[in-house]
Amino acid sequence: MVANLRRSLSFSNTPSPPPPPPPPSSSTSKTAGKRIHFRSISLPTRSHPILFQLKYHLNQLKSQWGSDPTPESLHSNRILDALIRLRTILECLDDLLDLAPSRDSLRRHPEWVEKVLEDFLVMVDVYGTFQMQISTLKQCNIAAQLATRRKDGLKISVCIKGLKKTGREIFKLMPFLHGIQEHNPSNYNITGSDPNPNPDVDLVGVIRGVVEVIVMISEAVFGGISGSFETRKTSWMMGLKKSKREKGIAELENGIWSLRSYEDEVMKKKKMMKEMEECIDGIESGCERVFRDEWCICVYLLDAHGKVVLLFV
Repeated sequence: MVANLRRSLSFSNTPSPPPPPPPPSSSTSKTAGKRIHFRSISLPTRSHPILFQLKYHLNQLKSQWGSDPTPESLHSNRILDALIRLRTILECLDDLLDLAPSRDSLRRHPEWVEKVLEDFLVMVDVYGTFQMQISTLKQCNIAAQLATRRKDGLKISVCIKGLKKTGREIFKLMPFLHGIQEHNPSNYNITGSDPNPNPDVDLVGVIRGVVEVIVMISEAVFGGISGSFETRKTSWMMGLKKSKREKGIAELENGIWSLRSYEDEVMKKKKMMKEMEECIDGIESGCERVFRDEWCICVYLLDAHGKVVLLFV
């Protein structure tokens, strides 16, 4: 009978003075302001509140992006919000892996950790390359704004080609994400020759979920940038290719469209180019933080695998 009972949130019906804050700890210092307190009405469990918080953020992000109900173009606010949520998820995973039980669980499954580490190293490499491409994109955008103010048509054409080329280079990162997504289920199987047949199922599940959302949001960001710089089709051709075209980001699409247009006023072009610049800056900042958090997780995985020294070689 006890096994059917679940956890429940405990709320006080009468106001009472808040208890004194607990002493800070290294494993929960970064999430002190976002803690969730649970009262168990069942048997004790080894699960940690950080694990529940991580599952909550994973479910929230998957519910917003899993069904993909968006129109053809995305808005930068939605992309930037997803990157913020993704960073929160990675920080929670960082805190979870910092706990001694999590480290012990990882050390008991070296083969599994090696597979997970391989995927995270691929994602770190992908985001490192993306950082270089987004820097090139910023330079092209700055040059395009200068050419617009000077009304230099030749320079504008060169900038458009540069933006499109950078978009194609970013699109080339997509197959690496698809590769992680395709073999994700087999990579997270801890059965077989593993000497411990009873792994921490919750830890396995959340790490699988984190990898899934990284791939999902990264595809939206990379595909959105590359799709924004495709040549817009007209008449019936647009209808035929609509389903195959990557969803662009509205601010980037408007920016490059203003460069191609000879009818828009200079002030209107400047406004669109400024919005494009802010969009690129926001994506760069968000992805840079994701890149750093991925590195931190790699450190934990390398430590669990006994290869942390390789990070500094």
